[in-house]
Amino acid sequence: MSTPDVLIVDDDRLLRTMLKDALADVPCTVREADSGDAALAAVADKKPAVMLLDLIMPGKSGLDLLKTFSQQKLPMRIVVISSLDTESLVQQALADGAHGFLSKPFHPLDVQNVVRAALEAAEAGS
Repeated sequence: MSTPDVLIVDDDRLLRTMLKDALADVPCTVREADSGDAALAAVADKKPAVMLLDLIMPGKSGLDLLKTFSQQKLPMRIVVISSLDTESLVQQALADGAHGFLSKPFHPLDVQNVVRAALEAAEAGS
């Protein structure tokens, strides 16, 4: 079985590096996209098992991408990462197809746990 693919989508390079470092112990291949358009291109190139998706980005926002990917019914788990963790935003993201929500700032173990759970769910096909 091939190693699952995790795509980190965030316009903040430092944050992408922190997320990638947090996933060093998780058996997966990590790719990065720095914008909504780059994420669309990355998904078109290879569908990830899990996507870590920032909501606030220039151009296409994470919510725009979430709706797009939801409509495409792609078999990937999307975990939203945002410093805006109001109840209404969390509910909106989950309603739009997110499988989880991770508030910034986050602990590396939280990142590992949420990605491991998402990978297991993707593998189980649930």
